[in-house]
Amino acid sequence: QRSRGAGVRVLYGGSVGFASTCDLTREGLRAAAREAVKAARALAPGDRGLAPHPLKSRAFRVEGVKIHPSQAPLEEKLELVKRAYKVAKEGGAASATARYGAHYGSVWVYTSEGVEVGVERLVVGVSASVVLREAERVGDGFETHGASRGLEAFEGEGSPEAVAEKALSHARDALRASRPPAGYLTVITRPELTGVFAHESFGHLAEGDFVAAGTSPLTGRLGEAIASEEVTIVDAGFDERGGYLLLADDEGVPARRVVLVEKGVLKGYLHSRESAALLGAEPTGNGRAQSFAHEVIVRMRNTFFEAGSWSEEEIIEETKHGLVLDKPAGGQVEEDGTFTFNARIGYLVENGEIKEPVRDVVLAGNILEMLKHVDAASKRVVITTSPFGGCGKMGQMVHVGDGGPTLRTKLLVGGEKR
Repeated sequence: QRSRGAGVRVLYGGSVGFASTCDLTREGLRAAAREAVKAARALAPGDRGLAPHPLKSRAFRVEGVKIHPSQAPLEEKLELVKRAYKVAKEGGAASATARYGAHYGSVWVYTSEGVEVGVERLVVGVSASVVLREAERVGDGFETHGASRGLEAFEGEGSPEAVAEKALSHARDALRASRPPAGYLTVITRPELTGVFAHESFGHLAEGDFVAAGTSPLTGRLGEAIASEEVTIVDAGFDERGGYLLLADDEGVPARRVVLVEKGVLKGYLHSRESAALLGAEPTGNGRAQSFAHEVIVRMRNTFFEAGSWSEEEIIEETKHGLVLDKPAGGQVEEDGTFTFNARIGYLVENGEIKEPVRDVVLAGNILEMLKHVDAASKRVVITTSPFGGCGKMGQMVHVGDGGPTLRTKLLVGGEKR
């Protein structure tokens, strides 16, 4: 699906007006500008503003792409899907779905301040979903590999075959898995699930618009210890370990690496130019819009926990009783950081050893309480992204990345009494 157009934002008398158009002729752009001015005047006076832009002119490009999806033939993309599907079916899947997706293009930002910034965007991905059946039992598995690269991303561990094999492995474990024990337990989260806590539970609380409005429990708490010393959380436009590549945001502001929490202490918030103006801060490159037809709001990029000093094996060996959990499967979060999440698959840990698998694990708690109980983080950090879906906020969807190390904490687990 192709999308091409322009959005016009006007600041007038402390109020903001916005209009968009698919008509890129001079008259079409002028008409959109008139609509934006009209909207701003109707709302004035107000108290909205924009922090100074840190850049005048630059073009940001995704470097090192060998096989750009725009240049690859359809047959090559279809072959990726067929390869994943073939492995899934040969692995015994009663049903299987394989997908290829890509999102790419350019965003150009021009302002009356003389700013002229262009940003290239790119993310590709392959996913496999499988269902295994054995007598009366059913096990499902899902895996995705995504990257801000070309089709060369689908080699080695990122190949369609590897993606399908991982989905099959999870489904096989799910076939023999039981319900987890219920209670307040030691929980070890692997990187993909760790990323959900970084993004969904914590990251939204650090977004500058919520902080400025006073609806975030992090408002006014910079410099305060809010977590254990094992916790460092970062939001960045790019990271060499993976995730989504966002070199500059939709206001043309270069993506800064923002340390949100450092060794347990709240250090920063995420800002667009508007939220930065409200809080007397600098924009961080977090002003994003789903498309030219949407207004810029504060959004995350790649949000993740940083590495600790343990190996995953050491964390498990030092755990007497608990769960190792993987593969998030949805959930919900409240404005105060209270959450309910589901983990698709996991394993019991007894006396430092992984035992039988468990499935459909429900986790409940509050992120600020959870962070106080993190007592171990592994050295290895994994950050993932995908062209399928993304992060939703105020009716807009944008591509993001999340992840982290393997973490150990304590959470309320929904399951069976044992």
